[in-house]
Amino acid sequence: MSTTPRLHGGNAPIYDIRELPLNLTANVPDGVLWRDGDDTYSSRFNSKNTWSNIRKKKDQVMWSRLIWFQQGVPRFAFITWLAVRDRLSTGHRTAQWGQAQYCLYCGKPDETRDHLFFACPYIFTLWLKVTGNLFGMDPDPDWDTTITRLLTGHYDRLTFILLRLVLQVTVYYIWRERNERLHNHVSKPVEHIARLVDKTVRNRITSTRYYLRPRLQGLMQRWFGAHDT
Repeated sequence: MSTTPRLHGGNAPIYDIRELPLNLTANVPDGVLWRDGDDTYSSRFNSKNTWSNIRKKKDQVMWSRLIWFQQGVPRFAFITWLAVRDRLSTGHRTAQWGQAQYCLYCGKPDETRDHLFFACPYIFTLWLKVTGNLFGMDPDPDWDTTITRLLTGHYDRLTFILLRLVLQVTVYYIWRERNERLHNHVSKPVEHIARLVDKTVRNRITSTRYYLRPRLQGLMQRWFGAHDT
């Protein structure tokens, strides 16, 4: 049985306290300092610095700029982040729980992330409609190829904003429509979803007040120009 003396009501041994003496400065009142960095402190609290100090840091991934950008919308970004991480509850994943699975768009027996984005014929038709000529070439139904093109392609500023935005909006509506078919047994034609994507992108462009911001001027015109037929 240990006989090490301990502070009343605490768990720290007394000798631990004695090994950490306080260096007091005469005629200076006590105060509280917030940790700003590894070895820096401030008298003011900063939530950003505090979060950076307590979170587990990892190397930044290349695809992060496809998810987080100023003109993005959080709910679209979150679903796309899940898709990039392959964490959406697709049939391929839920089959591990004993649930029957198939693509709710085309009936293919294996509903994977890569099938939904954008190998399924129904969805690839949608993808062709909403991207227009933004890629500068024919869109590819392969997920990895699409992500690689977005990361390595040479696009002007406005086109890159629109490509990221239409990717996120399309992924969001594909997933929402998939869940509508699964839970409510209702479905929409591809033209309807294409109109939803187009309207959502245009609403987001308008909300940026692009016409008042020199770096965004021409954003709506670029969107319309990508879909001229």
